[in-house]
Amino acid sequence: MATKKSKPKAKTKASASSKKYGTLHELLILKLQSLYDIEQELTKALPKLAKAATSYELREAFEMHLRETEVQVRRLEEAMQLLDVNPRKEKVAGIRGIAEDGSWVAGHVTPEARDAALIAAAQYAEHYEIAGYTSAREWAAMMDHQGVTDLLDATLIEEKNASSKLAELAHNGINQRAGGIPMEDAPVEEEEIALM
Repeated sequence: MATKKSKPKAKTKASASSKKYGTLHELLILKLQSLYDIEQELTKALPKLAKAATSYELREAFEMHLRETEVQVRRLEEAMQLLDVNPRKEKVAGIRGIAEDGSWVAGHVTPEARDAALIAAAQYAEHYEIAGYTSAREWAAMMDHQGVTDLLDATLIEEKNASSKLAELAHNGINQRAGGIPMEDAPVEEEEIALM
């Protein structure tokens, strides 16, 4: 009887490196390197989302955020240089999964519902980024790295605005079109959900 060869397990971030992180400064550098990877992956994903969008407004929002993302990459390089670290990426599997979700939507959702699904996929990325930038910004501020804090603040504002823009597009017609609901029949929300 033949035996099956087992596949080697994929390395996770924890097993890929034997380095142990013991200080907040080291964690800040790791977070900046991770965000650097995330932003660079999004510069590849956003054009694909824009191309897949059927709504002009959504396509324009993706293209605008691509331009912001390119600036955010440069800000992260500057932040690392302020900390006397050569800019480099720490590969983040999570963003690759999120980007893959967006690609899946583009290929598997009909044009009538695609924009609603693209917004949902893009919001995963925005919330993921907001979480990362919030931590990095807090750590930089605690260690009195004012220049780094200012750079992260600028990006955090852009990420929150991008998330709000996506929510606005979804609420103001895209979700209704995907559901076949005329705008005049769409329920009106009493209160907007704000990001904290």
